Amino acid sequence: RLEADVTDRAMIRAIMREFAPEVVIHLAATSDDDPEAMVDAEIGGAFGVLEASRQYYERLDDEKRDRFRIVHAERAESDVPEKLTRPQAARGAAAALLDRWARANDLPLVTCVAGEAFGPWQPQSSFMARLMSSLVNQRPFHLEMGGETVRDWLPIRDMASGLLRAAEVAPAQSRFDLSVGAERRDIDIAESVCALLDERTPMADGELWSSLLIVEGDGLVASGGPMMDSHEAERELGWRPGGFHTGLDRLLTWALASHAASQARRTAQTERLAAE
Repeated sequence: RLEADVTDRAMIRAIMREFAPEVVIHLAATSDDDPEAMVDAEIGGAFGVLEASRQYYERLDDEKRDRFRIVHAERAESDVPEKLTRPQAARGAAAALLDRWARANDLPLVTCVAGEAFGPWQPQSSFMARLMSSLVNQRPFHLEMGGETVRDWLPIRDMASGLLRAAEVAPAQSRFDLSVGAERRDIDIAESVCALLDERTPMADGELWSSLLIVEGDGLVASGGPMMDSHEAERELGWRPGGFHTGLDRLLTWALASHAASQARRTAQTERLAAE
């Protein structure tokens, strides 16, 4: 494991030479909303990885060249036009750069298109992370746009397995949708999580967890989820995702265990302070 700045082109080239990879999976991103930093991180980083991969690829012998792949994940576009945030726009530009540069240089790029990935250790700014955090801490959760925004949800473990299958068997310059058919409105997702919490850990006062949901705004301006088809990925890659409900169950188990561990640490700290 080596942590480095993906925009450091000399470093990326050195990493290629040292590790001699069979596959490069490019997932580097930034949460920085500063426009200049976004360009450096998203577009500059993508170019750095691609150029280093190109130089490395050209030095490989025929057998290794045939096996080598560059895999990257691309965010699925909504079927309803929406105003993109700066990070989304920058990542879209970086994805376009990856594709055009790879084709121009005849590089073995494989693109995996995915919607909203969810699972443990995801950014706290994501919808699912905010929902889980609010509910397990019994705080109200606000659903904007009437909760009508539609997203295509993909468990992070299924996404990872799809990327690995693409790296192993996908043809060069191919493109696959990674989806488990879980197009859901935000309100559907929130109510599903609340129903699982009602089963696993009912509220002490007898209230339902859905009482913490607050719906705001007009659903008429909500965006629609992307229409995706994973049959090609399942057929050509042999991809076998676990599915939405398995992923949601795993995430909730992790969130509850993390919350319980956090509470235990706070209790132990309070008891130590009281003893002192």
